[in-house]
Amino acid sequence: MIRSRSGAGHGPGEHRSYGGARVSRLSTDDIDALLSTLGRVRFVAIDFETTGLSPDQDRVVEVGAIAFHMEQADDEWIAIEEGRYETLVNPQRPIPPEVSAIHGIDDLAVSMAPTFAQVAGKLLPFLEGSILVAHNAPFDMGFLLAETVRAGIEKPANPAYDTVAIAKTAISGLPSYSLKALAASFGLEQTAAHRGGDDARVCKELFVRCVNLINTSK
Repeated sequence: MIRSRSGAGHGPGEHRSYGGARVSRLSTDDIDALLSTLGRVRFVAIDFETTGLSPDQDRVVEVGAIAFHMEQADDEWIAIEEGRYETLVNPQRPIPPEVSAIHGIDDLAVSMAPTFAQVAGKLLPFLEGSILVAHNAPFDMGFLLAETVRAGIEKPANPAYDTVAIAKTAISGLPSYSLKALAASFGLEQTAAHRGGDDARVCKELFVRCVNLINTSK
């Protein structure tokens, strides 16, 4: 995922809006709400690769999503995967070379890919009824909402947890909370950084690690 320069985001208690404020640690109420969902709900870790940073002006070029639920095993929470959805998306506009250099997706790669309007017929049912998990959730939720509006599709109502806020709650004081830095801190392998499927997988694994740290320290 191409991340915003500000690193802005929202915690679980702030998932009703997706803009602007700097990410902070979860409040006590947010932590209680997060832990109360475990074992009861379906999550989908999601990542969008895009042509740029602005949901209003840029477009999605790839989506990766992994559905899972949480179960307890040996006094810790583990993720049980339920399915994956991953596809390139034709943005119907050129991808800037400097952006292609980051995620490796160029105009040729997406030339025969479906448009977001075509992808939505499979993606939105995959997301239905789930809580989304994304790293810097305002970025991904902003593109999800903008693309559905452009396609004339009803906006999804999924709440979203931001793994930036969750990671800050689990471990404070790290020099960086980027997905790459956190993956290194937790020893999570990144096989294809800045690609939708792998970023979604790392996001899911980061969520699980942080949830267990938060749960044991509560």
